[in-house]
Amino acid sequence: MRSFLTLLMLMASLLACTGTAVEDTRTCDGASRVETMALTSDKSGVVEVPVSLGPNDASFMVLTEGASGLLSTDGAVNQDGEVVVDWSDWADSRESLTNAFFASDEVSAFNWPVREEDGALTEGEWTVSASTLDDDGYPKAKQDVDVTVIRRACLGAKASLPVTIAYAGGLENDREVTEAVEGAAELWEGLYAALGVNIKVSFIGVDIDGSLPEPLLGGEDYAEVYEQVGDGVVVVVGNDVAGEADLYGEAGGIPGPLLPSSHSVVAVSWLIHAGGNAAFDDSELQVFAETMAHEVGHYVGLYHPVESDWSAWDALGDTRRCTSASACESALSTNLMFPYPVCGRNCVEQTKLTDGQVAVVLNNAGVR
Repeated sequence: MRSFLTLLMLMASLLACTGTAVEDTRTCDGASRVETMALTSDKSGVVEVPVSLGPNDASFMVLTEGASGLLSTDGAVNQDGEVVVDWSDWADSRESLTNAFFASDEVSAFNWPVREEDGALTEGEWTVSASTLDDDGYPKAKQDVDVTVIRRACLGAKASLPVTIAYAGGLENDREVTEAVEGAAELWEGLYAALGVNIKVSFIGVDIDGSLPEPLLGGEDYAEVYEQVGDGVVVVVGNDVAGEADLYGEAGGIPGPLLPSSHSVVAVSWLIHAGGNAAFDDSELQVFAETMAHEVGHYVGLYHPVESDWSAWDALGDTRRCTSASACESALSTNLMFPYPVCGRNCVEQTKLTDGQVAVVLNNAGVR
């Protein structure tokens, strides 16, 4: 399976074979520029965020934070005043593009473009619209918000994603757990490398309880954990997530915010992966690696290709549509983002992504 990066390289070589010299003046090093601003919503509860895009910019993320109520991102307009994306086009869709369209507390994370078919960014002054809402989802006027805009240049030959694995509840002192986590991280590194993304994993211990709250609902310690790390994606490993015996892991958003907030982590349970004897065999270690890769996939923008009620799908054209357990497991069970492990005597390895899914990962502003 060819990754999106491989396709780009092939297209470049085909252009070179035509005999026409094409000069690429872009700086493709994945470098990020970060801008912060303080804004206030208007009488309709709308915040207009200016996003100045240069010739090298390939993706951006707008993070809107508020002190009270809810936040959502409504859409984007390009330098010519054309609507590039609007939440209302997705309101009644069974396909999912971004969680930014849904009202959320504390922070709304909007990354653009999401898919390859969303097109390349164009240089100039764009505007991203966000809304400040009350707890019932109605517009809340004249609210102060903090906005962070991250603009990322086009990628070079290699794409990388900084990852920090943070041990909760003193697990950094448990040798059996750390060996399993490190082994799973090594498998995960190989899995992502095959898809064109190099993850750079580091490990720390953090002073929070080993029973982890759900990042989607928010955890009061998660902002401090992310602030301590300060970059990339943070995976917190604990004993369990929300005390649930069947919750392998959870991401704080699709995509997740690249700044400190109560949603700014991926939470993973080591205990559920280790099974009844609390010791990892090779199959359990593989599933552990796939869970971390899967949940971080959510954090950088990927949805399940099909949800487990078989009535909703991602917004990608190259992931199969299916409407039953048997059909979906037959068509998609090897996909990294399938909604659950498929296990009989052995578990099916879930390591594949389509070219469209790889493009979503590479478009995330945190991948550089």
